Amino acid sequence: MICVMTSKWVGDAISKDGIYPVWIALRQYPWLSPFTYHDKGETGADVMKSFSELVVINDEELFPGALDALLKKYDFNGFPVVRGTHLVGFATREKIKAVLDELSDNARKCSFSRREFVLPEADRIDFSASLEESILQLRKDVPQELVVNMFQKLNLRQVLFTQSGNLTGMATKADIVSLLTSHFQHTGALAQQPQDPS
Repeated sequence: MICVMTSKWVGDAISKDGIYPVWIALRQYPWLSPFTYHDKGETGADVMKSFSELVVINDEELFPGALDALLKKYDFNGFPVVRGTHLVGFATREKIKAVLDELSDNARKCSFSRREFVLPEADRIDFSASLEESILQLRKDVPQELVVNMFQKLNLRQVLFTQSGNLTGMATKADIVSLLTSHFQHTGALAQQPQDPS
């Protein structure tokens, strides 16, 4: 016990963050520390992934087979649903899988919209139940400090950034964790996988 306490005190003396936050950062755990974050004039645009970098579902364009292939290709928790760049909503993986599992007809396209339809009813399958009821939307010019505080206090998984109804980007909890732990040296050292010699 003396060794453990001595190592903790030495770790606290060496780093202002202490040994536990450094270990969490080294292992890249998705934990947001409760400290107060202050930006230096940055905005939400500096931490978000832009629309061109996102994997999105285009409303009323995919068949169920293509949607299932998208779920198999990407391991994300959910996907923004758009029509062009206009945001329709955010669909979670579990809810999409639930609708796909109950589906018997694969010849019609998937429709996520609740109000505006392009295709006639006979040509679309209703996936609107897979949309999240409440997804937080912000403008990309909000202060970065506000974005970080929302993730810390509301325990969010993602925030969508919109402008006049159009999706401009998205920030996830992993993006905020990366922002807050970027000052730790060798943050990704333990997370890297060794290369296979063969």
